Amino acid sequence: MSARQADHPSTDDAVAAELSALYRWAVRETEVLVPAIVDDIRGQVGWFEAMPRADHENTVLEQYQAFLASLQEERPPTGREIEAARELGRRRARQFVPMEAVITGFHIGYRHLWGRLRREAGGRNTAALLALLESVDRTWAWVQHMCGAVADGYSETSRVRESALVELRHRFIEALHAGGAQGEDGLCMARALDFDPHASFQAACAPVEAWSDSHFDLLRRKLRTDGGTLHAVIHGERVVILVQGVVIADAGDLLPPGVDPVVGIGMPRAGLPGAAESIGDAERALVVARERGRPVSFDDKWLIATLLPQRDRLAPLVRSTVPRSHPRLADAVLAFAHNGFSISASAAVLHLHPNTVSYRLDRWHHHTGWDPRSWDGLARSLAAIVLYPPENPAP
Repeated sequence: MSARQADHPSTDDAVAAELSALYRWAVRETEVLVPAIVDDIRGQVGWFEAMPRADHENTVLEQYQAFLASLQEERPPTGREIEAARELGRRRARQFVPMEAVITGFHIGYRHLWGRLRREAGGRNTAALLALLESVDRTWAWVQHMCGAVADGYSETSRVRESALVELRHRFIEALHAGGAQGEDGLCMARALDFDPHASFQAACAPVEAWSDSHFDLLRRKLRTDGGTLHAVIHGERVVILVQGVVIADAGDLLPPGVDPVVGIGMPRAGLPGAAESIGDAERALVVARERGRPVSFDDKWLIATLLPQRDRLAPLVRSTVPRSHPRLADAVLAFAHNGFSISASAAVLHLHPNTVSYRLDRWHHHTGWDPRSWDGLARSLAAIVLYPPENPAP
């Protein structure tokens, strides 16, 4: 080497010196840069807002330190660093953060760090900026390696967890149906599904043809964002949906867009016995919803929802063709029941003379043998009208 070459470091040495100085700056700025990166990620990806801040910052710090060390040492990720990225993917899968959000957050973090390095280099001198730009290929090769490791870990855990969850959901719903979810096994299954076994549950049921796994995933993520928990299983010809932490107010939200909103909604009920009862509510309400082609809530239509599944059993007691052959008589009975058993109030609602209402109640008694002015007769009459309603109710 000539004396001139010895006095002037090589270009490679100059680049390395500039990068080393830049990375030392980034290490010194860790306490500023890491919180800023986390702010950027949480501001752009809403899923991370529910995550504890300390957990998020620790994860970013680990990635940040590994990234800077790798660039400074001009090497690809080590096996330990790759495994740490896989574990990050597994952890995010267990937290039900969507894969898209995980990868997006990953890229936002590295883009933010790269932007800060570039601005710092540009503020130093041209040589520092050029030195940083020469490391672009190495930088994005690192990001590609680590992003792939995160995705691998996420997919691995998602497959295992989902398989176990599918089995656990079925066991839990079957146990509720069979009345066997009251013991320690039931409590453990509920907790494993992120339910509080002592809190309120609400169920809904929908036809199985209206369901899809992709919609279930979207719905579950939405409820987790709202602070709720949802699980659903296919049980025979229906889907049983069980939620906690939110109230099912709009049945249309439970089904994919474009599907007829035929849903039975149970009442919110407390504890595991309540969960079983709410499922029963929803199943009974679904029978009515199928007949009417629209959502039915058990608390709104509890009478018909209770009676309709028992129609064949009750037929010898209440079956009658009168509601359909004489709809005006059925209207008079309903008005009488809904207006304090008052002939005059019923007449006002029906826009009839009181004598006409009284006559129609008498005719109903004549045709059915049930006196609507008595408790037994009125109960049978209402059950008949509910189970065998008029096809064209009279005005």
